[in-house]
Amino acid sequence: MQTSEAQPTSRHAATLLLAALVLAEIVSAVEATMVFAAMRVFYREFGDPVLVGWIITAFLLVAAASASVCSRLGDMFGRRRLLLIVLVFAGLGSLISAGADSPAMVILGRAVQGMAGAVMPLCFGLVRENLPARRVPLGIGIVSAAAFVSGGAAIFIGGVLVDQLSWHWIFYVGAATAVLAIVAVWLWVPRAAALSSREPVDWLGALLLVPAIAAVLLGISNARAWGWGDARTLALVLGGAATLGLWVWHELHTRVPLIDVRLLGQRQLALANLGMVLLALGPLQSGLVLSLLLQQPQWTGVGLGLSATLAGLILAPPMVLAVLVGPGCGLLAMRSDGARLPALLACGCQLVGWGGMALHHDSLPFVVAMALLQGIGMAMAYAAVPMLIVEVAPAERTSEVTGVSSVIRYVSNAVGSQVVALLLAQAIVSDPARGPGSYPAPAAFALTLGVIAALCVLSLVVTACLPAARRAAAPVGEAVRVG
Repeated sequence: MQTSEAQPTSRHAATLLLAALVLAEIVSAVEATMVFAAMRVFYREFGDPVLVGWIITAFLLVAAASASVCSRLGDMFGRRRLLLIVLVFAGLGSLISAGADSPAMVILGRAVQGMAGAVMPLCFGLVRENLPARRVPLGIGIVSAAAFVSGGAAIFIGGVLVDQLSWHWIFYVGAATAVLAIVAVWLWVPRAAALSSREPVDWLGALLLVPAIAAVLLGISNARAWGWGDARTLALVLGGAATLGLWVWHELHTRVPLIDVRLLGQRQLALANLGMVLLALGPLQSGLVLSLLLQQPQWTGVGLGLSATLAGLILAPPMVLAVLVGPGCGLLAMRSDGARLPALLACGCQLVGWGGMALHHDSLPFVVAMALLQGIGMAMAYAAVPMLIVEVAPAERTSEVTGVSSVIRYVSNAVGSQVVALLLAQAIVSDPARGPGSYPAPAAFALTLGVIAALCVLSLVVTACLPAARRAAAPVGEAVRVG
């Protein structure tokens, strides 16, 4: 098993450790987001929207499975070892896609790249394993900021590569980044005191969990095209939910479960994950909602009529500021003895930003200001929620618990994208005389922004119910006992 407390670490060693983990997070972000810059080219070259959609879906399915299973294996057999393994797979998948000449091979490479889904929870576990307890929030803030910033930068860099070279280069860059991260992790991340576990691996738990997650995600992601009442959607979602129920029963009755589901009932873990679910259902869909609001033609009665480039520039500052926001959340958590205060500030920023836009969204300066505020809140949430989870997770199961939280976020984001799409489709406006296409009507935008603001209120209420800061660390012992 992993050691439960960090060994003394010099400032120089800690800096190199965090540099290696930041590089690993950049690999994960590049694999996840850079491909979006090439979607238009994929549609043009491959001509099959269904196959092109699988370029995204294949990655997400494997990433969700990897985040849950590989995170737990990292806790059992060594997080450094598992991180190196998933980085090797990420680089290999990039090379497969880079050399592909058909959509099937690109999809295969993307599926292999999906192993990078375990990078973030493994990095969080390594932060806790190697840094002194009081420095852990700062380390998590730095790693979270790296993921947030590099995800946004990857889309821009991907666009430049696609425009100036070809789509193959986004995967070559991914492979090169993976190689750099592998070398850094090998050199700068200390080997754990114990690299193997005598506990049996719950392979049945893995075999039940992976297809259950895949079925639910597939059903949700295809619901817009098939319809929620379609037999295929219902079969996947209900079948996946039933399999998840069977998996929970199995985990509760297994001596050494793959994932100790009892831990998720611990108050702070449950509330932190619930808060993230509420944010993912609406507020974290800002890329979809705000991009459309900024670019939609003004004749529709609600859009601001900006170009895609200008809209992108407006939405970029929060990602840049995350370089300061993530570590800032860590420092604030250290000074307030817990991540509850940063989490409350994150929800507050989201509420003011989205609430302001719900009340007034026809002024560009005002929308820009509110978009910046909610973006800062989003960056804070991405840093604060992992801190809340790590505070009370048993040390030997840190990657497991943060991995499950990543899966919850994956599924909630998928549901949230469908919820927002349905809300925007409640009222449509079109005018052939002004150009082709149909757009959300003012009433649809008002409804969508109102629902998102309401979700911000709920997330703030849930976060306010978190244990007081100085009591936040107490449930760790509780979690170990129930496990």
